[in-house]
Amino acid sequence: MDDRIHAILIEPQLERFRAICGLGDAPLTVTFEGWHRLAILSPDRVFLFPRDRSRVPGLLREAAVLQALDGRGVPAPRLLGQWRDPEVSPYPFIAMSRLPGRTWSGPEASAKLDQVIKVLEGLGRAIASWHRLDPRTLPRRVRARPSRRADPFPHQLDLDILRADAIEATHRLGLPSEQASSWLDELEPLVALAPVLVHDDVNEGQILVDDALHVTGILDWETAGVGHPLKDFDLGEWGYGIFAWERDFDTLRRAMWEAYARARGGALPSWRAVHLYYCITWAAQLSRAKELTPWRRAHLENNLELLRRIAG
Repeated sequence: MDDRIHAILIEPQLERFRAICGLGDAPLTVTFEGWHRLAILSPDRVFLFPRDRSRVPGLLREAAVLQALDGRGVPAPRLLGQWRDPEVSPYPFIAMSRLPGRTWSGPEASAKLDQVIKVLEGLGRAIASWHRLDPRTLPRRVRARPSRRADPFPHQLDLDILRADAIEATHRLGLPSEQASSWLDELEPLVALAPVLVHDDVNEGQILVDDALHVTGILDWETAGVGHPLKDFDLGEWGYGIFAWERDFDTLRRAMWEAYARARGGALPSWRAVHLYYCITWAAQLSRAKELTPWRRAHLENNLELLRRIAG
């Protein structure tokens, strides 16, 4: 047994925990990687404990989401149990199934471009699995947006704001103003997409992959709710690792979106519209930054270069 488990449960709590969860003498390990939860791992289950009282609503929300997704073709863990037992913890805790694989955050640092493409294609197909669900069939609690997270998308997907951002980008690039109008025509179908169930925190730490880099699961569903599909394609939710490939974001977004579109089906905007949206909005946000750090400056230049490519 991992002795670090005593940082979560002391011996009397641990004994009670094993008893009520039917763990017997099963080997247990722990992980402290989550921002909001502590995890105890048995051979077939993961037990999640909130780090403090403020994290309880998120944990209970994740339980509700996992319960709603069970049996619906989404590569998410299955909810296996919920407990409220003060002899184990002052907070409720849950158990979910262990999915195969490891988080992409490990191999990402040494990955080649073709490997990144493979993972993003698999991620696109995974995202389609929950975007295909009819939000009306989901419980009210799951459809509602978590109150603790601000939602920038309704604001950022306003066509008037996008028009101003597009005009600013064309001025920076020395392009004719007609280019901004052409870009807005491409963005209109994207803005008009109907709301879907979104994970809303997809990043390298939530994506499980196997040794062949097939996506085997998506973790951490406490932020899920109904929103614009673009939310799950925001590489800005990722850490710095993905930005080593920022000059190739046109290639990466195309691979991810086209795999998604094939898996989801129906009429969807082009990958160019998705790529264009992020390049324009990121360039505008960075242009307005009070301080351009070296990283932000490089980020701005990369997005302007990507816009140059789009303009041909």
